[in-house]
Amino acid sequence: MTDTLLDIVDRLTIEHPYRANIEGRPRWVRRDPLIMLLREAIASTLTGGNGLAASTSKVPFDTDALEQYDTLEALILTELHKISDKVPHLTPEQNLRTWYTAFMVTADETDIDRWSDMWGEWETRIEAKITAPIVLELINSTTKQPYPCPECGFDWFEKILNSGPTGKGGRWYDKEKRVTLTATYRPDGQGGLEKSAVECGCCGWRATGSAGVRSFAWDMEQTDVSAEP
Repeated sequence: MTDTLLDIVDRLTIEHPYRANIEGRPRWVRRDPLIMLLREAIASTLTGGNGLAASTSKVPFDTDALEQYDTLEALILTELHKISDKVPHLTPEQNLRTWYTAFMVTADETDIDRWSDMWGEWETRIEAKITAPIVLELINSTTKQPYPCPECGFDWFEKILNSGPTGKGGRWYDKEKRVTLTATYRPDGQGGLEKSAVECGCCGWRATGSAGVRSFAWDMEQTDVSAEP
């Protein structure tokens, strides 16, 4: 079933049904407007459990989320002013709904298709921003061993989680053994291979985008073939 322009505007501007994965099971829940979630993502790295900004935090706010939000807010205001002389509301969610009401009075099928694509692209962009990517450790399914990094050659590395003085002139380290190569990817509807990457946690080597990930996968397939008896 194809989404209508109103379906897209609704998801951007009002609470809506969302199919979430909860404890390994897909369930329908209610989710806040996507534009609101994008606005909240701007300062999400600065807030603690009480929702207040941590005054001692040195982590900057999410500049990418801020840039996207400012661009979207300006676009909505620009398009609203083209077709309506109403005083804008305080939030882009309200302004987009006002735009939709005025737009549909004179819109033809071509206009509706064009703006369905436009707002649909923004929906996809926000979804990609607020949805955490899937991260997988790259382990050979036959040997059950991690694939080695093509750059540094390591298959395992130790990640330092914490450290401190021992009081005897040295330092103690809290370490964790991890698989060197991980793949970070998003579903096709949220960028697919173009937003995917393979990364080495040891040396920092990366393969990104469709071409880089496909080339890495092909190299791994050749490694598996050559290792067969």
